[in-house]
Amino acid sequence: MHHNVTPIDRQRAALIGNVDLFRELAEQSSDVLMLVSSSGCVAYVSPAVTAMLAYTPSELVGRHVLRFVSSDDVIRMRQLWARVRCSEMREVSVECRVRNQRNDWQWLEARIRWLPSDGINSARWIASLRDVTERRQLEQRLIAEKVRAQATLRAITDGVITVDSSGCVDYINPAAERILGWSADKALGQSVEAIFPLVQSPRKMPGKTSLAALAAWFHSMSERPVSVRRREGGDVLLQMAVASVADSDGQPQGLVLTFRDIAQTTGIVRELSFRSSHDALTGLLNREEFTRRLRRSVSEVASGAGEHVLVVIDLDQFRLVNDACGHAAGDALLRDVAAVLASAAGENDPVARLGGDEFGLLMLDCSMGEALVRTRYLAAAIERIRFAWGDRQFATTASIGLAPVQRGSGNHDAVIQAADAACFAAHEHGGNRVNVYLRNDADLIRRQDEMQWLPRLQTALEVGDFQLLAHDIVPSATGRPDGCSVEVLIALRSASGRLIAPCEFLPVARRFGLMVRIDQWVLQQVCDWLRWRCTSGRAAPQLVAVNLSGSSLCDPEFRAFAEQQLRGLLAPGVLCFEITDGEAITDFDAVGMFMERARLLGCRFALDDFGSGLSSFAYLRRLPVDYVKIDGQFVRDATRDAVSLAMVDAIHKMAHVLGLKTIAENVEDEATLKRMREIGVDYCQGYYFGMPQPLLGLP
Repeated sequence: MHHNVTPIDRQRAALIGNVDLFRELAEQSSDVLMLVSSSGCVAYVSPAVTAMLAYTPSELVGRHVLRFVSSDDVIRMRQLWARVRCSEMREVSVECRVRNQRNDWQWLEARIRWLPSDGINSARWIASLRDVTERRQLEQRLIAEKVRAQATLRAITDGVITVDSSGCVDYINPAAERILGWSADKALGQSVEAIFPLVQSPRKMPGKTSLAALAAWFHSMSERPVSVRRREGGDVLLQMAVASVADSDGQPQGLVLTFRDIAQTTGIVRELSFRSSHDALTGLLNREEFTRRLRRSVSEVASGAGEHVLVVIDLDQFRLVNDACGHAAGDALLRDVAAVLASAAGENDPVARLGGDEFGLLMLDCSMGEALVRTRYLAAAIERIRFAWGDRQFATTASIGLAPVQRGSGNHDAVIQAADAACFAAHEHGGNRVNVYLRNDADLIRRQDEMQWLPRLQTALEVGDFQLLAHDIVPSATGRPDGCSVEVLIALRSASGRLIAPCEFLPVARRFGLMVRIDQWVLQQVCDWLRWRCTSGRAAPQLVAVNLSGSSLCDPEFRAFAEQQLRGLLAPGVLCFEITDGEAITDFDAVGMFMERARLLGCRFALDDFGSGLSSFAYLRRLPVDYVKIDGQFVRDATRDAVSLAMVDAIHKMAHVLGLKTIAENVEDEATLKRMREIGVDYCQGYYFGMPQPLLGLP
């Protein structure tokens, strides 16, 4: 039986064919194709969904499509569907997150088309899905990096501006806004030339003509600081750097300019440079910078370029001002003197504070005759200062030494030593005078030799280059060293290893005020040695004599230090302090009180070199001592000179009347020892009993 084929049947057959064709195409595509009913249920999904989301098609068909979409995207998807269905827009592309079979979220790009009802088929959706997870992750990383980069650019203090390929600003960070006075909304889109108007430039900015030329111009400007006019007025000093931005083919696409305001930094560098070469108190050059300039001048004259004069100025009464009124007064005086020196110096003459109250002036291109005239005017100007502090007024004078800086003067050290020696000689002759260094002046040569000891002694104190020796004090009755009593002597080891006797360097130390430091070093070493012997179980001598200078005894800080050391010993009675007769003691009351306190701790005292000076008997009468050491000159001559023998005998008898023990120095032969026994001297000391031995080597 034959049926008539209606148009509807033909449409239905065509549709079935189209659906079959759709399925055939869908199964061949790597994208996931999906048919969704108007209510949102999945009617068909291509097999590619398994590779993409790990679902089988049967697990999705019949289920609502939004069930698999992230809740954050569901509302947006519903709104989008409603908008498409109610407008002429039939197709839309959207990205959303979908949960896969492994319970992970994947980003899918969905191209969705709305198919209205055609009278045969109900309305439905057709969607093409593509996995864009990797792309979205990359975008997220790029966004995060951009956010971090922008946060960094906002936070850094350097200005950053990016310039596009047309030479216009497309980014400016807050630091650049602040430095240049441009806000971002005003700067973006402006030509870089408008943002960077230079105050002065040897080369004009090329503008927008060529990005490469613009980069080259900025590179040339980055070689040195440039001054730029701010938008709000005023100039700013910038140090710039530039980097080119290129595409994958190496073609320039833009520039990145970085810059910083270096006005403050330049000021700091300038200030640091000034401080490194100038004295903080007076503003004059410091010793290092002055020495550098002197060294350069000495080098120039060595090649025959002119002659100069080095002037060293030392204030005569500075210590008096410091002691009487304090350091603030001393500082004020130094500033007053510095002002006088600065005004007296030539325009190019270096003038410096060399340290303490010592100043230096280098008179350039100046003969000795001219320098002598100028220096005498300088001395008179210093004398006119008449320094006043509170209700006290002080006369201000200076000792001044001059030394030529010419061919044959030697190196800069020799020139300084010559000027120092001349200055010291002026001071020794009463001060307030100018003294010129003469190469053949015997007094200056002696002073110069002494001054060469100064850095050697200072170094020895800093590095502990002295060596302590022990010399036996021998009972006269036995004439044999028993190790019970020793005197500690100080020696200095030379570069060749030879021991230099104290008589060679201690006079220099006294002259330059180093005795307090030397005595403190010796006492510290001896007390450390005694403590070490005690803790290590070694027996200490019954008496260890240590020499103290008069300047140390008169120093309150040293007296406090000595008492501290005594209190730190288990047996302070071992120590005996020897006071040298030749050393002046200016404060008998303070020294006497110190000696009494030390004696209460067990310490003993000896009066050394008794008879060598007029002060011996005054010291004996006013200071509480336990021993009298008879001057070695009388002892040495006692066997052949009746006067010397009588002096030894008189000193011994007087000491015994006062209840004191006597020690004869410089006993160098048996005859002298015999004569000391006959007199009744208690102890003897000298090379006859052996040479001094290293203190640390004692058994």
